[in-house]
Amino acid sequence: MLTALLSLATSTLFGVGDFLGGFASKRESSVNVTANAHVVGFVLFTLGLLLFPAPFAWHDVRMGLISGVSGGVGVGALYAALARGRMSIVAPITAALSGSLPAAYDFLRGTQVGPFAIAGLALALVATIIVSASSGEAEEGEKEMPPSALGLSLLAGFGFSGGFIAFSLASPASGMWPLASARVTSMLLFAVLALITTRRLSVDRTVRLQTLGAGVTDAAANITMITAIRIGPLAIASVLGSLYPVVTILLARIVLGERLRPLQWFGVLLALVAVILAALP
Repeated sequence: MLTALLSLATSTLFGVGDFLGGFASKRESSVNVTANAHVVGFVLFTLGLLLFPAPFAWHDVRMGLISGVSGGVGVGALYAALARGRMSIVAPITAALSGSLPAAYDFLRGTQVGPFAIAGLALALVATIIVSASSGEAEEGEKEMPPSALGLSLLAGFGFSGGFIAFSLASPASGMWPLASARVTSMLLFAVLALITTRRLSVDRTVRLQTLGAGVTDAAANITMITAIRIGPLAIASVLGSLYPVVTILLARIVLGERLRPLQWFGVLLALVAVILAALP
């Protein structure tokens, strides 16, 4: 039960963070937004190391480094996809992959998975195909979903999956070390990319608040996520942690007035049903 609650908290925090990061990326480079958001996370995780010290082990740091690269690519791709496409399409595609792939890995590793979970994994893949195939042309007055946004959504899903799996391989007693090393890696990665692509590290003052919010909520989501992974099956943590499109979609509808066509709604709902089914015994 605690694993499920922590995973739901993860999805809520990721949903808010993704909306804020995507919204900021509509006005600012997604690379700069990600770099600055990860600076916020680095500060928070460093404070966590000081307040809650844990034994140092190179294995845990390495797993954090791997997660930092993979998750950093996922975050950057997601923000870029949200900036180019419609949030209510991008988020479910990413969630279907980031929820199902770590669960499949957990299953192959020997974790017992029930028939509902298997059905959920299958539905997640079907939902990805349906949403992707039905998002080509926009209705009059709606924003189109370009192929680049779809590709970035898929890349984000694979990136987040790698981050989930790497964190699951760290020691349960490693405390904040995997999170801190992951954030250092992703922060430096995006800082370099920002300097190469935009020749600056800062973001425009009009999106600083959204960028700060994205950094705080993303850091909090990572804490609840790794805690859920440590106390329960990776399959449950990853699938329930991928329910964040619910929050992103609601915020996109309320703030941006985005709409979905019937078939797209079906794909979105199928993706959400899939992550719920995959968490059942």
